[in-house]
Amino acid sequence: MLIALNIRNLALVEQAELRLGRGLNVISGQTGGGKSLVVTALELLRGERANGALVRRGAEELQVDGEFRLGSGERSQAVAALVQELCGATVEEGLLLVTRLVDVHGRSRVRIGGRPATLQALRQLGAQLLEIHGQGDSRALMRPETQCETLDAFAGTAGLRTEFAAALAAARAVQARIAELQQGQRERQQRHDFLRYQLETMASLQLAEGEVAALEAEHQVLANLDALRLDLDGALGALQESESSAAEQVSYAMRHLQAAAAIDPRLEESAELLGQAEELVAEVCRRVQSARGGLDLDPERLGEVQQRLDAIHEALRRHGPTEAEFRANLARVTEELARFEGAGSDPEALAEELRQRTASAAALARRLVRARRKAAEPFAQAIQRELADLGMPHTVVRVAMEDAFREGELLATATAHGPTPVDLEVRINPGEPFHSMRLTASGGELARIVLAVKKTMADQDRVPLMVLDEIDSEIGGRLGLQVGQKLADVARHHQVVIVTHLPQVAAFGQHHFLVGKVVEGKGKGERTLSRVRHLQGAEVEQELAAMSAGDGADASALAHARTLVEKARAVEAASA
Repeated sequence: MLIALNIRNLALVEQAELRLGRGLNVISGQTGGGKSLVVTALELLRGERANGALVRRGAEELQVDGEFRLGSGERSQAVAALVQELCGATVEEGLLLVTRLVDVHGRSRVRIGGRPATLQALRQLGAQLLEIHGQGDSRALMRPETQCETLDAFAGTAGLRTEFAAALAAARAVQARIAELQQGQRERQQRHDFLRYQLETMASLQLAEGEVAALEAEHQVLANLDALRLDLDGALGALQESESSAAEQVSYAMRHLQAAAAIDPRLEESAELLGQAEELVAEVCRRVQSARGGLDLDPERLGEVQQRLDAIHEALRRHGPTEAEFRANLARVTEELARFEGAGSDPEALAEELRQRTASAAALARRLVRARRKAAEPFAQAIQRELADLGMPHTVVRVAMEDAFREGELLATATAHGPTPVDLEVRINPGEPFHSMRLTASGGELARIVLAVKKTMADQDRVPLMVLDEIDSEIGGRLGLQVGQKLADVARHHQVVIVTHLPQVAAFGQHHFLVGKVVEGKGKGERTLSRVRHLQGAEVEQELAAMSAGDGADASALAHARTLVEKARAVEAASA
């Protein structure tokens, strides 16, 4: 579970800390006060995309820290193993700190357990730690692929769906190779000849690693050979060949300084330093002599280097322009030519492979359809029971799906989510026909259906933290207590964070946080900030009253808020 969330420099939030608890954590506040920023912070911890516009004005970067407490169960052990795999960090005493930083340019940095990690690693870990549902989930559940995933989560067939998707992709890859093989022979031959020409042109160059830089350095020397000789001769003359050479002068000074040091020991260190200088001068002389001796080069070598560089530059112009891009193109052409030639090697073997892979995908498809069909009715009935508690007692839910498919058409009609589509259908009023859920009328009905599905999935969903961002936004106060009870039920199995505007829902919270805007400073220094405060005792009732009647809530509103809390506690006690 998430025990602490620290936010710094996120939009209007300069600094905020939320100490979250088990069960249902409620976040409320006026519209525009910054409630959604808490969800944004959690999205950043989950690895969602971010941009520099989220950084508070005047700051260089934002930072979000999440402190998670892992238990001793199998899932927690798996999370600890994942952390070790992703960044080499060790979870000590069950505490895991996750940090996300985003600068004003939109660049992200991630730390997991104090170790640097990639954004992809954060996404992998975040998927195991928390799940976020917003108002848009009502629309997400309309998509056939989402309905497939939801049914599979209930049926325990997500792994089977993954197997089917892999088998389907493998069969389609063979099918694509066969289609490539069946292209017109003339086009195939033209492509083959072009690839062969490119490969021979690039391979014949035999470009060695780093050869371009080495040749250009050598060309620089050869093209300036006379000037280089003059410079080296001048250096050698100054160092050791003239009567007043540097080597002779240093040696002369060394003899006298050593004699002085014999009289005054304080000069011994200076003598040692001068001795080092003498050795350095000698070493420089040896190196310059070596370099000078190496200038006795073949006069024709400059032409050879120039000719090789011209050939390389011409090849890079066609297939580069850099040496790295040249090598990448060479690898690409080599791979494509090998695949191209291999595709035409044995069409009969490819046809047999396609038959076998299609049959394997079809077998998995039949297993998946049977498992989904077996789970469809219990799944629909479980949703119906939840909807009855949410003021939709006459709503009937069913899963529409085809049991049969043609193996010969599987590759053309199936998707990675299954051989046949899955569609949740509902009949809201008696006597009316069933309709696809995506054609269901009101937003309030959709919101309740989504909540019913989430409640139904609570036992199957193993992610420890669920974040719900105003999914009750289109549900009226009349159903608020029922919605709150459902959320409280979910919170028995999960830690839940909900951003809500309904006091009937908020009354069920074990922990209540208020987010609001304040204005600080005066004149040009005036700034608007969002603050987060953990409400205690009577403060909760005051906030519930404000949610019902506005900031000017009177005694009757406070009494109503107190009644809401008492009802929520009674409902919880009765269902415990």
